[in-house]
Amino acid sequence: MKSETVDYFFELKNREVRFEVETQPLELRSRGKHPKWAELGFNQCGCCPLKESDCQYCPVAIRINEVMEAFGNNQSIERVKVTVESSERTYYEECDLQVGINSLLGLLMATSGCPVLKELGSMASFHIPFCTTRETLQRTVGSYLIKQYFKQLEGKKPDWELLHLKELYDVLEGLNRDFSRRVDASISSDAISNAVIMFFATSVVVASSLEQQLKKHQTYLTNSAK
Repeated sequence: MKSETVDYFFELKNREVRFEVETQPLELRSRGKHPKWAELGFNQCGCCPLKESDCQYCPVAIRINEVMEAFGNNQSIERVKVTVESSERTYYEECDLQVGINSLLGLLMATSGCPVLKELGSMASFHIPFCTTRETLQRTVGSYLIKQYFKQLEGKKPDWELLHLKELYDVLEGLNRDFSRRVDASISSDAISNAVIMFFATSVVVASSLEQQLKKHQTYLTNSAK
């Protein structure tokens, strides 16, 4: 499948920063020179199945290192103008820097090649920046159910009860805690750290009770009145 790109443009007070992100998941990369905080064994996530024989560096850390270097000296509440361009449309938002970085990190992490976050990779081709919690819920559950439909066509057992999705959210909750430690140990600015926490915040909320979250937003998700 041909990879498409999504471009993020950050307009700060004294400079502009651009990131071009491919929407197809990357292969694990073990070559090249990267900072120590990106080494796989540096505060490695408890849920990570990788070994240093697989790759020397954490694929997520490598993926977001450019963002870390670009905004390592910025504060989370700095106001920025963010333009996001895909082949289909353009989005624009004036927001705190942490909000813009959060949206970018979601795309970068899901396409990093991380074996845990690859479950979210199918949404990258339909990336929508600045999603609300209920929009993310709709996209995540909808994407998951589409996968089950194709499993059924292939003669495999589909998971219509969302059991594996619930397990994934539980894993993401732990990944949030562990990866945040890796980030916190590598920078002094809070912009990146807060953005990482925001990225996983929805996972923490949904993991607490997927059924309750779906019921809470049932009217919105089904476009029907109770």
